[in-house]
Amino acid sequence: MGTMTPLLSALAAALLLLIAPFAFADDFGEGKARGALPEYLVVGAGGGGIQTALLLRDRGHTFRLLERASSAGSFWTKFPRFDELISVNKRVRNETQRLRYDWHSFLGTNVTMWDDVSRAYFPSGADFHEYMNLVLEEAGIEVEYNMEVASIATDGTPCVTLTDGEEVCARRRVFVGTGLEEKDSRYLQAMGGVPYSRVTREMAELKRVCVLGNGNAGFEVAKNFYDVSESVFVIGRQNIRLSAVTKYTGDVRVKFLQTLENFHGKLLDSVVGHDHELDFSTIGHELDPTQHKVLVDAVEAAFTVDVYKCELLVIATGFLSSVPGVELRGERFPPMTDWYAAESNPNVHYVGWAMHKFDFRRGAGGFLSGYRYLVRNLIDRVREADEGVPYPYRNLTYDEALNHAVARFQTSDELVILQDGVIVRDAIVVKKATTDDDGEGSGQTEYHYYEGVTYGFHDFFEGDDPVVYLYLGWGEDRDAASVFDNVYLYAGEPRPQLRNTKLHPFVEVEGGLVREGLEDIDMEWVLGRFASAIKTMVGDALNGDYSRFYPRKIIEYERAEFPKPKDRVDPDVGEQYDGTIVLTPLRKAITRSILVNGTDETLEEVREHAVETLQFLKFVEPRPGGGGEEKVVESCVPQPETVL
Repeated sequence: MGTMTPLLSALAAALLLLIAPFAFADDFGEGKARGALPEYLVVGAGGGGIQTALLLRDRGHTFRLLERASSAGSFWTKFPRFDELISVNKRVRNETQRLRYDWHSFLGTNVTMWDDVSRAYFPSGADFHEYMNLVLEEAGIEVEYNMEVASIATDGTPCVTLTDGEEVCARRRVFVGTGLEEKDSRYLQAMGGVPYSRVTREMAELKRVCVLGNGNAGFEVAKNFYDVSESVFVIGRQNIRLSAVTKYTGDVRVKFLQTLENFHGKLLDSVVGHDHELDFSTIGHELDPTQHKVLVDAVEAAFTVDVYKCELLVIATGFLSSVPGVELRGERFPPMTDWYAAESNPNVHYVGWAMHKFDFRRGAGGFLSGYRYLVRNLIDRVREADEGVPYPYRNLTYDEALNHAVARFQTSDELVILQDGVIVRDAIVVKKATTDDDGEGSGQTEYHYYEGVTYGFHDFFEGDDPVVYLYLGWGEDRDAASVFDNVYLYAGEPRPQLRNTKLHPFVEVEGGLVREGLEDIDMEWVLGRFASAIKTMVGDALNGDYSRFYPRKIIEYERAEFPKPKDRVDPDVGEQYDGTIVLTPLRKAITRSILVNGTDETLEEVREHAVETLQFLKFVEPRPGGGGEEKVVESCVPQPETVL
């Protein structure tokens, strides 16, 4: 490759960023020992990286798999903190439905969690770590360990740079599966908070514990503390979202709710929502006045609820995507376009957790049970773009299409796991019979059946051919609290005998019009009445008869709202809170730590300044009730040396 002037190089790089995903038509690497480069580069040997490697291997491609740790799936050696996963490990006799209930096993391997590692319904993080390494060993996939990537190319080339400065490239694309990391909490740590990743049961013994965050991590901490602590106080920025109600896998699981029962049983433990948004996503960056006020209010609330309740403050506010060289600044996912391509480089694709961007809080795209199918679809699309290998589909007759639709509802895994058709659906593209003046062309209509495709990313979704979609979804009353109430709740009013609140077949046609089949408690749809109804719905759709289709609607379950800040009575002034910051000694201490010492300090610098700041937490406050008496309120947090 000839040399270019700096101006031409810059123009070429800019042009690459304007090209749509999959426009990198030929191999990269002329003049770079082209024959020695693999076709693909996979960064991260976690769930996303391993699934990508397995499928590339099965399809005969060359690749390198880089991992910064000394073993695969190293995240699971640290998390969950108390070692029990929220993902299900269940075996059923119907082998065609196995992966519906096996949420840990990869595609492209015969190694399973149930058969080869653990039969626990909720395996441990250690089990998952063992399983991942066993899969790689069985597959004979070589992992290059202790290879940490510092940055990913943004000039359109399929390259990464390691922390030692070495550039590593592929001929075609880079797949990035670097997973999750805890949100930045160094300023809360400087105030005495202990991050979720470091907390232990011993810290909580006979202590009044406050947990910031009421997701699964927060309630996991509470579950493991309530029996050794004096009390556990879980503080969230909104109402608790229970998975059993919302139908979202990542919301709070019932197994963690002993603390909630204790609260209702008046056993000292409490669960509340604070009236300010506990948004710590900007901590560690420059804070504008509004963000600063929110932070000050939130932390003060954690320390002062029920008259200085906290003796141990646990920070369990969740995780963000971890992307080498990319600072997300509070965003949950990195910027990306169709087919999970990095916004800054169309030849870099995110795999694993980051794929959840397009179905967050609706489907399971951020869990192995879901993204194993999204990775499969991405690899098939890459092969179509890079090599011209047609994306897999079945060319069926009308009757075959009807029968196959029934079979898919009965046996498919991805339509159950990636529910509601948000990101994955079956699609039947109707290729109508055509003939020219000479009688040439297709003599009959063809039905191209695509199984479990990534919704919205394929070209055929935007073509002129009619497309019929099939998926398993929830009814309009999807948020009804049926597992807790004998009578379903809808908009605050009882509506007994609601039907189709569970997963059931949907057929969708042009304009988003839908038709619904009946729910089946066995999730099999094998009885004649189920199969007949599915065939009727699909048949009408394929024939263009939409007379019995209708707009889909979802009725939200009514939830309580927290009071707005202006309605709160501030304990410092005893009147309506007007939105200004009242600088009590505690607020001054928090403000000093965040603003006076700057927001761009290293952890060591924060710790050094925090020693002085934490002394402010030993201050004098009027005793509740007035009378001029004063009491000394001791610092309710551990010294920084024990937590930083």
